[in-house]
Amino acid sequence: MSSASRPHRQGDRTRSALNIYYCLCGEFALVCDRPLSTLPVRPLDQSRVLRCLDSPPYSTTGAPQKVRPARVCKISAQQAPSKLIRRSDGTLEKQYPYECARCHLQLGYEHTPPPLKSGGRFTFVLPGALTDRQGVAPPDAFLEELLSSMLDASHDAQPHSAKRGQRID
Repeated sequence: MSSASRPHRQGDRTRSALNIYYCLCGEFALVCDRPLSTLPVRPLDQSRVLRCLDSPPYSTTGAPQKVRPARVCKISAQQAPSKLIRRSDGTLEKQYPYECARCHLQLGYEHTPPPLKSGGRFTFVLPGALTDRQGVAPPDAFLEELLSSMLDASHDAQPHSAKRGQRID
């Protein structure tokens, strides 16, 4: 089944197909009513934000606001031990990560204790953790960064003159 959204007609109603995502190891991990690429991005770590609860009809000041509906999604993952993250600005954030049941790659996290989607407002999906095609890594899977760091490390191991393109006999 493709993860692309395709409109389907059912009587007079139109609905979108569900989007299916897999861990990088190929294990089924997420089904969602919207493509991940269309979800909001959390600026702190570039993770995609799945809204688990409808937003309230009133803001904290009491002013009416547009209700943003919760996403329809099912996460197939296991809970990992909680961790405390120190951000670059010095703030601390407690995260309850979830990981692939097969390879234990961290797929995302929540700010509320287990079980997943147990009352927290948001679930976060880490960038590059999921793909819409089994066995094919997404473009943001950090593979380029890993390869470039490996290449940089191998260049650093060479003598200084060899890095400038000079031949050493």
